[in-house]
Amino acid sequence: MALWKELLDFIHWMLKRFPAKIATTEVMEMAARENKFEVVLFLHSQGTERLREDTIESLIGRRLQRTRPTMLLNHLMFWMMMTEGAICLVLSLPFGQWVSHAVISFLMKHLGGKDSPANMVATVVLAIVSLLFISDVTTVYKHHSSDEVLSDGMRIRLLTAQRDMYITGFCLFLFLLLRLVYIALATNLRLEKSLGAMKKQAEGAAAGYKSLLAENESFKQQTAKLHQLLEAEEDDGDKKKKLDVLAKLVQENADLEAKVKASAEQLKKAEGQVAAVTKQAEGQSSAFMKLMDEKSEADKQLETAKAQDEELKRQRELIAKLTEERDSLKTQIQDYDFMFAEAKKKAE
Repeated sequence: MALWKELLDFIHWMLKRFPAKIATTEVMEMAARENKFEVVLFLHSQGTERLREDTIESLIGRRLQRTRPTMLLNHLMFWMMMTEGAICLVLSLPFGQWVSHAVISFLMKHLGGKDSPANMVATVVLAIVSLLFISDVTTVYKHHSSDEVLSDGMRIRLLTAQRDMYITGFCLFLFLLLRLVYIALATNLRLEKSLGAMKKQAEGAAAGYKSLLAENESFKQQTAKLHQLLEAEEDDGDKKKKLDVLAKLVQENADLEAKVKASAEQLKKAEGQVAAVTKQAEGQSSAFMKLMDEKSEADKQLETAKAQDEELKRQRELIAKLTEERDSLKTQIQDYDFMFAEAKKKAE
């Protein structure tokens, strides 16, 4: 009621100020500039003589044409804000993490990349929302900084600008927040994939080292048995040489065993480092380079393990040769014993 009273007072003031010889169209234009569309409709309802319907329609049409793009942008900003709020709500739910991982994996597979069209569209949208927010802030500051008494139309404009500023500001904040969440989750997914691959490689290396240790133990047991067999026989020059060679082989085998144990300890240290990096990789993208360095070290350790495997194979071949020589020595000793027994019988 107070608004209509002010409106009627404004109409009476306009009619008193402007004489009848001045066209009522000028009054309409001034009212339209003050956002007083109700004034125009009121004058038309009172049956003012110089007021034409086409003039009213033209004024209202021009005003609507000027405000239509702004209204469209405001609607777009509102629905964009609602969409961003719905996405944030889904992310905060218990199953939101699984949904977000699935969506981000799909986007990385089909729309990922810095130079992708989706990234360009997001940058353009961010620029537009930022410009609208700056424009609304400027409008609000301009109206607040003026010391003049604001009319009803200017108050409506101020309230509209404040509303648009809140909408665009919140929309800009949510857009930046969702973009940061997307970048963080995409980086986390890439790091999880790289860590899974490195864990598989480390497990394969550990299995290889365990097999090498088992083979080394079996070789050690075989050499110990050969040493016992040779010591049980009678002493001889050839036997001493063979024993010396066998002792060297046992020493080399012990050295290789020590190297294998050192490599196993290094592998455990590498696995501990990988576990520590896994914990840090949840929030640090820079840890990826460190993991790559550790991966190269693991590859080097694998190469050394392969070299040790080749050395063990060579030792195995030497042990096989020694076994053949031992068998030949046993046959010779048996022949000597047989000849000695025959000679003893003849002497008796």
